Amino acid sequence: MNHSHPTDKTSEQAALYALGALEGEEVQAFEQHLEEGCASCQVELEGFNAVVGQLGHSATALTPRDSLRTELMERVKSKSQGKESDILHPQTKEGEAGLTFVRSSDELWQEVMPGILLKPLSVDTAQGRMTALVRMAPGVTYPAHRHTAPEEFYCLEGTCFIGGQLLHPGDYHRAETGTIHHETSTKDGCLILGIFSPNNEMLDPVPT
Repeated sequence: MNHSHPTDKTSEQAALYALGALEGEEVQAFEQHLEEGCASCQVELEGFNAVVGQLGHSATALTPRDSLRTELMERVKSKSQGKESDILHPQTKEGEAGLTFVRSSDELWQEVMPGILLKPLSVDTAQGRMTALVRMAPGVTYPAHRHTAPEEFYCLEGTCFIGGQLLHPGDYHRAETGTIHHETSTKDGCLILGIFSPNNEMLDPVPT
């Protein structure tokens, strides 16, 4: 069977497969999908694998102190409940302690502002950054903002204008702390894998 165009679900699964976020039956189903001859998904997966292989080189290696895990768990437990908490903390699935699973079938998508959906994958409390899938509807613009931590974007679907450049599927972008994104927009809609700070300084009013 030759699939000429991957669906939104298979594109998302290809990204999660490259990140090692699929397991069990989902892994078997996706691998069977590839074996059936989906050339488009194979090309997408190869692109995702190439970028994922470089992500580790973009971060400075640090040796955490022994008490870090205990401190982080206490901070998570004591964090106040509210809208930000609901959005930024993905559900932990069954598994050993320290392992989090977010499945492609999990209904974690939330509208953070009109036309922009976010699906949180993980939160790095120590670094003040989170990893998430971000889907922007056609014609949407995200307000100007200053970065309080490094931000990384990998375009999975569609096109996104950011940092003065147009990203296409497979394109990667990184913005350092203190830099400004004056315009982040999409004409046709896009799906982005992002690693960013939820505490960026907004420079324009946030639409409601």
